[in-house]
Amino acid sequence: MKMIMIAYNSAIDEEVNEAFAKCGIQGYTKWTRVFGKGTISGPHMGTDIWPGENAVIFTAIENEKLEDLLNSIKDLRAKLGKAGVKAFVWNLEEIT
Repeated sequence: MKMIMIAYNSAIDEEVNEAFAKCGIQGYTKWTRVFGKGTISGPHMGTDIWPGENAVIFTAIENEKLEDLLNSIKDLRAKLGKAGVKAFVWNLEEIT
């Protein structure tokens, strides 16, 4: 299994939800109103000076579904720009 963390601009929440549905992923944990700055995007701090906010989703995924989800994220990046969404993947050794 793999653990995937997807950080994205909250404005594309619906598109990320659609990607999960398309890949048959039902279980996840989501944080909303997440603030930060990427290497490409400007700061998203939820303030008048630095408007915008992000969301982060973690999901444990079977290896068979990994490629489909990553392709969906790559499609979103191509459509919306690299500053809008990013996925991080690492091995998941145990779920208890």
